Parts: sequence; structure tokens; C-alpha cells
Amino acid sequence: MFWKIAFLVFGAVCALGFTSFVGGFTDGNVNDEHVQNALNYAIVEHNKASNDLYLRQKTEVVKVQQQVVSGMKYKITVRMARTSCRKGGAQEQCEVFQDPEMAKPYVCTFSVWSRPWMHFMQLVDTTC
Repeated sequence: MFWKIAFLVFGAVCALGFTSFVGGFTDGNVNDEHVQNALNYAIVEHNKASNDLYLRQKTEVVKVQQQVVSGMKYKITVRMARTSCRKGGAQEQCEVFQDPEMAKPYVCTFSVWSRPWMHFMQLVDTTC
């Protein structure tokens, strides 16, 4: 009898769309200051790790998720493209190449762990 009730409750919870449980990822706001800080940090680190001569930048934020951990973990999916700015040059306004062959667009998901009270941020994972 217990299992039947538990199954019915679980089914009702799923039907109502309660898919995020305590400690899990929830949707985040792309305009949140902490999300923007995490995204900018991830892009800088991504550019440092890249062998490309040109800097990359986001062209669109696809999805933002966040998880409360010892701090906050952000999972940010973005569309990226190559800009006209070379690495190591003066950082002026960098426009994305209009020619798809030069822009070489792709999608990345960055996982960033942040502890703002400790001035700590770490790029945990990048999948492109």
C-alpha cells in the first residue's frame, strides 16, 4: 500500500513540473551580476586556454543554471564566435567576424564555481 501512495505522489510531483530538488540545479537569470561575473571569467579563461590567435566572445547566452554548493556553481551554455581582435593586442571593441568561415561559431557550456565572499572563482569544466 505504501508503495502505491509513494508512486502516486511522485507521479503528481513530476506532472506538476517540480523537477528541481534541494541541492540540484535551478534556472538562473542571465542578467544577474554574479552570473555575468562567472560568464566573463569563463570566457577569459577559455581564451587563455585556446591556441587560436583571435579572441572569442559570446554571441548568445543559451541557458543559465545555478546550484547552491559551498558557494554557487553556475552552468552557462553560450554560443561563441571568433572576433577580429588578436590575443595579446590592445583590448578595444572586438567585433565578431561576419564571415562564418572566419567566425567559426560553436557552443560551449562553462561550469564555474564561485565564492564571492572569498573573492574566489574557478572554471571547473568547459565543454565545447
